[in-house]
Amino acid sequence: MTQIPTRIDAVQWAQYFAKLAINEMTWFDFLTVIDRGEGLEVIVRVVNIASNESALVSTTVTQEVTSLTATYPGAGWYEREAQEMFGVTFIGLDDGRPLLHRSHTQGSPMRKSVTL
Repeated sequence: MTQIPTRIDAVQWAQYFAKLAINEMTWFDFLTVIDRGEGLEVIVRVVNIASNESALVSTTVTQEVTSLTATYPGAGWYEREAQEMFGVTFIGLDDGRPLLHRSHTQGSPMRKSVTL
């Protein structure tokens, strides 16, 4: 499997994935977030099933980034989890409801700045 790692600016996030989808990277594999302290790194992997190629794309955000659900509808669950756990706002995410009920928790529990 060939994997193409790429780091892009958050402003180009949604447009970059739209181009990948046009180029047969149509399978959304995963989205995760890493708290780097000075920013949040959002990482996504998409796959071209026919050629067995994948793209691992990351960007650094402080708070928000455009949702990928217009291109990859399956990204919604991952974005909802990242929103709840890390406090990343996904602009354009249709369903921003929390996946877990956290009425007893303040803040985003996976952020380094939050004490549990």
